Amino acid sequence: MHLSKFLMISRITSFNIVSLALVSISSLLIASTAQSQISAFNVNADADGFTGWTEQNTSGTASQNGRFIGSSGTGLDVNGDAWGLYANSNQTAANVYTFGGSLGVGETVSIDISLGFIDTGGTVGFGLQNSSGTNRLETYYIGGSTDSWKINDAGGQEDITGPSTSFVNSSWSNNNFLEFQFTQLASNEYALSIGGSAITNSNLTLAASDISQIRIFNFNAGSNGVGGHDQYFNSLEVVPEPSSFALIAGFLGFIYIAVRRRGV
Repeated sequence: MHLSKFLMISRITSFNIVSLALVSISSLLIASTAQSQISAFNVNADADGFTGWTEQNTSGTASQNGRFIGSSGTGLDVNGDAWGLYANSNQTAANVYTFGGSLGVGETVSIDISLGFIDTGGTVGFGLQNSSGTNRLETYYIGGSTDSWKINDAGGQEDITGPSTSFVNSSWSNNNFLEFQFTQLASNEYALSIGGSAITNSNLTLAASDISQIRIFNFNAGSNGVGGHDQYFNSLEVVPEPSSFALIAGFLGFIYIAVRRRGV
């Protein structure tokens, strides 16, 4: 084969490989806020949906559980909007967002949460799940408990240690919000930070299987949303590790240099 034809085929093949890699990585890039969903929410046939989210309520009675877009009254809002969940009568309001693929080592998931009043035994938080809906990790607050966020992973449930997440439940009425950031590590280990501070629990190990979706939930926080029992979420992000982009950039640079040296 003539050298120029060989180099042309090589360049095309290399370009296709890089393009596929870029598509694979970009499929995991999500930057989603309640504000970005509001148009789809308003035009949904049932007037009750978030683009990309699957609702998983336990009751078909709208007064007992559901979701909405509105203001939390905190810095959680984006242009005055956040995702809201309400649940009472021993019911659960939950919504699931499926990622473009499974998380890899070094990739992160972050989400902001603003708690309202939570009745004793009510539970609010999020879970990271495999494609079958099995939790690999959950983190949540239980009303009337030890006034501390919990984690529930391969080692079971325990209070979070490190960041200051304790509060008197009766004083919380969506007055504050916390940013949670999860990072997938090797060998089923993980890191979790709250408000920018890493938790210091030992043996942070995930239950087996890949993470491919997030579930936000409100179990029975209580009625009277006007009084502060609504729970708010916002600013979901899923970000691949920077080294993935560096690798592709380096690969593209290598192709460019190789082609230039051949004078093609």
